Amino acid sequence: MNAKRVDVEVIRAAVEQFLAKEGRLAFGFEEHNGSVRHRIQRTAARNLALFNPYFDLNGLLYLRRFFSKDARILAILRPCEIRAYVELTKLTQVERTSLIAVSVDCFGSVSSKEDLHFPLDPLALKSALEESGKLRYACTVCREPRGLVGDAGIRVDAEGKLWAQAFTPVGEEFLNLLHGTDEPAPDAFIVAEGRATDRFQTDMETFSRDFAKCIMCMNCRDVCPVCYCVDCVFQGDEYVPKGDAFINKVFRLGDTALPFGKEVFHFIRMYHVSQTCVGCGACEEACPQRIPLTKYMKGTSERLQKLFSYMSGRSFDEAIPYLTFLEDELKDAED
Repeated sequence: MNAKRVDVEVIRAAVEQFLAKEGRLAFGFEEHNGSVRHRIQRTAARNLALFNPYFDLNGLLYLRRFFSKDARILAILRPCEIRAYVELTKLTQVERTSLIAVSVDCFGSVSSKEDLHFPLDPLALKSALEESGKLRYACTVCREPRGLVGDAGIRVDAEGKLWAQAFTPVGEEFLNLLHGTDEPAPDAFIVAEGRATDRFQTDMETFSRDFAKCIMCMNCRDVCPVCYCVDCVFQGDEYVPKGDAFINKVFRLGDTALPFGKEVFHFIRMYHVSQTCVGCGACEEACPQRIPLTKYMKGTSERLQKLFSYMSGRSFDEAIPYLTFLEDELKDAED
């Protein structure tokens, strides 16, 4: 596959050229006071950062909220964020024609709660993250850390040079903004393919112990990029009863642990996102009780996706299994 050899300045110039037209926005990362944060740009790509070693939220939590047929948006983000966008396009939650989605090779991230500072040069950043010993659990079990998803990708070779590749006709629009000529892409890049893992196995005793700390704040639901229902069942009296409804439920059920229904909440969450979870770990990052949510959410989704030979966010053309029907599927699955 051909690619363009680029650098941060070339990409910044391309973003500013994109923004020069009316109705254009750019969404990505900026360096700010020694840290990196999400930023939406309207006029200029100031302090553009391609790599973000800190994780606070999955950017699709913002991006899925401001789609408009009158706007054109260029998004340059982590693979897990672009994969969430790919899943939401299949669920008709975002307007694909509004956006150019560019993924960037990811070396992993640390929690934004950590008071750490990292260089943003790709090779130095990769080494610093590995030496920190603070990589988030979600990053250590990531299925796809490479910039190979979405419309285009930015890869890092063994010398730390950047290469831009297009994967769709929309991605070609991004590459056409980049100064340079097409060249044969390197044979190898420094971010390797992720792989499935069996580190998620657990049992109900462990589950009960881990989730005993849950206070039903529902932060995990609120920050999940693919948990998008406007009217959540857990906003109703059935799962979060109030007043007489709560008293009547206690009389029916007898002694009741509080908060009420937290196990059901997490089981339903696992079911709802089981095939679209991208394993970003935003849920665990947001949990005030430090419950290891990634182990359960990604563990459940990865085992289920394996049954269908599916990986969330891998391709725009790969249908979500529970939205399709095949007479002969799961013939070899256990009951």
